[in-house]
Amino acid sequence: MRILLILFLTSPLLLAGRGAEAAEAAPPFEVLKSHVEVEVQDNGSFVESRQVVERALTESGAKALRQITLSYTQGYQRLEIAAAYTLKKDGRRIDVDRNGIMSGFGATSSPGFQAIRTITVIFPNIEVGDEISITTMFRQNIPWFGNSYSEEFAYPREQPANDVSIAITTPETMRLQIEDVGLTQDPAENMAGKTRRIWHYANTAASPPESNEVDFFDTGARLVVSTFRDYRDFADVYSGLLKGRADVTPEIQKLADQLVRGLKSDSDKVKALYEWVSLHTAYVAVVLGAGGFIPHPASEVLSNRYGDCKDHVILLEALLAAEGIESTPVLINATKRYSLSTSPSPSAFNHLITYVPKLHLYLDSTARYAPYGVLPYADAGKPVVLIAKGELTHTPSAHSNNASIHSVETVTISGDGSIDGDTHVVATGAPSVELREMIDQARQLGDSTYFQRLMGPGVDGSFSNVDANDLGSNLVFSAHYHEDAALNVPGPATVPPNIAYKPFAFTSMLAGDLPVARSRPYLCPSADLDEELTIHFPPNIKIASLPTSSQLAADDIILSTRFSQTDPNTVISQIKAQIDHAGGTCSPTYYAKVRSMLVRMVSALRGQILCQ
Repeated sequence: MRILLILFLTSPLLLAGRGAEAAEAAPPFEVLKSHVEVEVQDNGSFVESRQVVERALTESGAKALRQITLSYTQGYQRLEIAAAYTLKKDGRRIDVDRNGIMSGFGATSSPGFQAIRTITVIFPNIEVGDEISITTMFRQNIPWFGNSYSEEFAYPREQPANDVSIAITTPETMRLQIEDVGLTQDPAENMAGKTRRIWHYANTAASPPESNEVDFFDTGARLVVSTFRDYRDFADVYSGLLKGRADVTPEIQKLADQLVRGLKSDSDKVKALYEWVSLHTAYVAVVLGAGGFIPHPASEVLSNRYGDCKDHVILLEALLAAEGIESTPVLINATKRYSLSTSPSPSAFNHLITYVPKLHLYLDSTARYAPYGVLPYADAGKPVVLIAKGELTHTPSAHSNNASIHSVETVTISGDGSIDGDTHVVATGAPSVELREMIDQARQLGDSTYFQRLMGPGVDGSFSNVDANDLGSNLVFSAHYHEDAALNVPGPATVPPNIAYKPFAFTSMLAGDLPVARSRPYLCPSADLDEELTIHFPPNIKIASLPTSSQLAADDIILSTRFSQTDPNTVISQIKAQIDHAGGTCSPTYYAKVRSMLVRMVSALRGQILCQ
C-alpha cells in the first residue's frame, strides 16, 4: 500500500470542510496538474514520482496550501522532495529553501513509534491566485504484505481538477485486480516484459460539498489497483504477519487471571479484560497504514501501557487467549467511508477492532468511552474483514432499541426572570459514547465555561453523579444550572429554546441542517430520543399560548410533541423521536421522499411557549 498522501485529498481545508461544518461553497483551491508515475517490481516494491500543482482560489485555500505535510514509515519507505516552489500570479517563481522543509515524527515520538516520520513543506508568500508546485519521489522498499502491491487513488466531486494522470508500470506477468470509476484509460502498452497502464481524470464542473455526506471514496471517481485475488487472500497474508504477536507470556497470564478472578461466564471475563485494556492502555493516535499494519508484541504493549489501535487489539487478543477465549482482529474504516472496492485493497481500512466469535461480539478498546458491547457510530454498520477466517461481513448497525437518550429537565423561573434548572440524563449505546466524551471534554474545559458556551452568558452550571471513565451499560448523569435574565419579564416574551440544558438537539438528529436537496448518500444515525421538560413559572407571569401538539411520521422516523398546562403556572413539554434507519447512511432518493415531512417536524420542534 502507498503511505504517501495524495496532496489534493489531504489538504487541511478540504478535510475540515467535509460535513455540516463546511464554511464555504466555493472550492478553496484547484488542482491544475497531478501526474503520478509508478514503477512496480516483481516483489511488490515500487517507486512513485508525483508532481502536483495547485492554485489558491480563496483566502482559506491560500492558508491551506501554505503548509503541506506528508508521512512515511522509516525502514519500509523513503520519501524525498525533489522540487517545491511558489508560482506568483505575475510569473515569479519562489523556490522553497532548505529551511522550508522540516522533518519530524508522526503522531508521537514515543518509544516504538519513532519510525513514523513526516516531512512538512512550507511554501512562501502564498496569496489568492498563486500556485504551489511540489514534486516528490516515494519508494516502498519493503512491501507491507509479502510480494504484493496495492494502491488507491480517489477524487472528491467538490475538488476542481484539470490534468490528472496515473501511470502504473508492472511486470507483464503480474496479475492485477482493477476497479476504476469515473476515469478514462488508454490502451495498455506491453514492452520489454512490462505492462504500462495510464488513466486520466478531470473535474472541471466541481459540485459543492454536502453536509454530512459519506466519504468521497464512496461517491467520487477512484482507481484501486491490487495484486490480491480477494479480501480473503489479503486476510491470509495479514494473518501470517500477526503470528506470534499475541503470544501469552507469564506476565499476560498473571494479569488476565487477576482480572477474571471470581468471574464465571465468558461474557463477564471478556468484559473485565476489555475494560482493563480500554482504561489502562493509553491510545497513541497513529492511524492504521501511516504506522504500518504490524502491531508491537502484546508483551511490549503491556509493558509500555500505550499503543495504537492494532496494539490495543493484539494485547486484548493475548489476554483473552490466556483465558481460553478466541478472538480475531477486524479491519474496518472508522471514517465516513461505507463501501469496499471490488479490487481488494488494504488502503480501504484505517482501523483495527476485535471480534469474539463465541459471543458474536465486536469490541473497540480504542473507542475510549465505549461500554462493553457497544460500538460508536463511526464503527457501526461498516464493512469489515475478520482476519482469522478472511470473512467479509458487516458490524451491527445502531437502532432505536440499542441507542437511546432519555432526558428529564425541570426549570423554575423566578419573578426577576432568572432560572434554576436541573437535567437528568440516561443514555445507552452509541449516544452514550459521544456523551461520555462530551462530559470529559467539558470537565477539562471547566463546567461553568462549558455551560456558558452552550447556553449563553451569565449561566453557571455543573455536572454531578458522573464519571466518564465508568463504562457501565447505561450512562447516567445530572446537571444543575442557574442563569440570570433568562426570560424577559414581565413580558410579553417567548420562552427561549435553551431555557434548559439539553444534551442533544432533535433537529440535527432528525434532519441535519435540512438542505434543499441532496445528490449523495449521507450519514443518518438511528436512536430513540425522549425529552420531558417541566417549566415552573412565577405567579406574576401568565401563560398566553402553547405550541400545538403533533404526531408526525416519515418512513422510519416517528416524532411526537405534546404540550400541556398542569396548573396556571406549570407547563410540561414532552418530545419523543424514534429513528430507525436500515443502516448508518441514507440515500438522496430517500431524502427527497421524506424532506417535506422533515420540514414539518423541524417546524413542530420550533414551537414556542408565549407568556406575559
